[in-house]
Amino acid sequence: MLRYISVRNFAIIENIEVDFEKGMTALTGETGAGKSLLIDAIGLLLGDRATSNIVRTNEDKAIVEGVFVYHNDRITKLLNDYELDASTNELIIRRQITPNNNNMIKLNGQTITLTQLKEITSLLADIHTQHDTHRLINPDTYLDIIDGFKQEETEQLLGQYHQDLKEYKKAKKEYDRLLRSKDEVTEKLDLMKFQQMELLNFNLNIDEETELKETVEKMKNFDRIYTTLSEAKELLNSSFAIDRIYDVSKQLSYIESYHDNYKTIKDRFESNYFELVDIFEELKNEVDSLDFNPRLLDQYETRLNDIEQLKRKYRKELPQLIDYLEQITKDIDNIDHFDDVIEEQKNVVKYTFNRVLDSAKLLRQLRKETSHYIEQELIAILYDLELKKAQFHIAFEDLLPKDYLDASLFLEQGIDHVDFLITTNVGEPLKSLSKSASGGEMSRIMLGLKNLLVSSLQLSLIIFDEIDSGVSGYIANQVAKKMVEISTKTQVICITHIPQVAAHSDHHLFISKQVVDGRTKASIAILKGEERVKEIASMISGDTVSEAAVLSARELLQ
Repeated sequence: MLRYISVRNFAIIENIEVDFEKGMTALTGETGAGKSLLIDAIGLLLGDRATSNIVRTNEDKAIVEGVFVYHNDRITKLLNDYELDASTNELIIRRQITPNNNNMIKLNGQTITLTQLKEITSLLADIHTQHDTHRLINPDTYLDIIDGFKQEETEQLLGQYHQDLKEYKKAKKEYDRLLRSKDEVTEKLDLMKFQQMELLNFNLNIDEETELKETVEKMKNFDRIYTTLSEAKELLNSSFAIDRIYDVSKQLSYIESYHDNYKTIKDRFESNYFELVDIFEELKNEVDSLDFNPRLLDQYETRLNDIEQLKRKYRKELPQLIDYLEQITKDIDNIDHFDDVIEEQKNVVKYTFNRVLDSAKLLRQLRKETSHYIEQELIAILYDLELKKAQFHIAFEDLLPKDYLDASLFLEQGIDHVDFLITTNVGEPLKSLSKSASGGEMSRIMLGLKNLLVSSLQLSLIIFDEIDSGVSGYIANQVAKKMVEISTKTQVICITHIPQVAAHSDHHLFISKQVVDGRTKASIAILKGEERVKEIASMISGDTVSEAAVLSARELLQ
């Protein structure tokens, strides 16, 4: 349940704090006073997306903070999964919104994401808006309504269905690619065989081009290289430089025992001596191995030129040419048994098709079981709401995909198409709810569905934003009683313009707005006693409160 909320700098709300109680709380007030704004603020705490324009003009941020109490093990598990504080059964949620979208969400003092907030609070509360009632005239939303009753089980089955659907689509995509590839390979077979032979004849090596360039560069500069290396060799030979280093090392060995520093210097001379001897031997080998062969240089340059022409012809670098040869060789080898490859992939498609179909059937079975429960329970609730002759049925189009190559019947939510059918008059056939129910009937049906949903999901709070729209008189009284009944299982907060509903509530909040210092400002008050009588009388008679309206208000409150 929602125990406390603080709203600051939120549109026309400057600073409002409200303590909520168990049971049913009615919110009343004139149109535009801020009732829906308070519900919007609660919606932010439950994960609604924030927009920067809700920040009160000339303020740098809006802040909404609420304290919720819950009794749901699934919420505790989620908190632990996200490493959030779950030491109590309280959720302290804080949303900060700024004009430049530098927003922040905290839960029990820890920063979280909007996705995490929505996942947690989906198990905590539900807000009914007038838009929700309009969903009853849109069959596209019916599966969402059904799935909401067994959310956890449905999500598991949907997850498996989505995984199987992904595998099926992947297999079918590969099968389609193979079919196209066979046609393309068949058409280009002669060309590919010519290219294969040409590339094979070149006997390409991935390192060849680099090695040839280095060798050609070396041969082109033979004279300079030979002269330089020979002079370096003679200098070392004639100067005895390396031998002198050895002599220095030998001399230092006589004093190395007198100080560690002498030993270190001697070791370095000795190490460098052996390194220089090794380098000198390598230098002599380089000089001795140098050879200039004009015929070989010509061969190497011709080979480099041939490789360059091949690269230009195929518009590929050497590594890509080698990959391309491998690819067309594989395609040419496969062409003779392409039908076997395609047949094998077709079997994979059939297998994954049956997998996703089985997942869809399990999802349908759960939905039918849920629908049967909804039908039975909703008819009983509608009886209490003065739709005593109502019959309600959820109809499934029992279509099953049969063509394993046709993925069109596998939709994001499964393979199910449903319609809500209703009749409220004896002898009249069931008709689509979206085409036959009146506004008042829609409100009562949605109230009934919400009643069932609260029980199914074990929600701690449900908020009704004018769900009583379109009803009046005795029926309004029955709607009010049904809300009271719901409030015995979970906390109920409702915005209402119906006096019967306000009178049946356990608590009554009145929201108004005033102009203070040239600015509109919303305020909230807890109504009790005569203040409550006056407000309900005003809801009955309008601006001028008559004595009869006051008497009616007292009667309703009793």
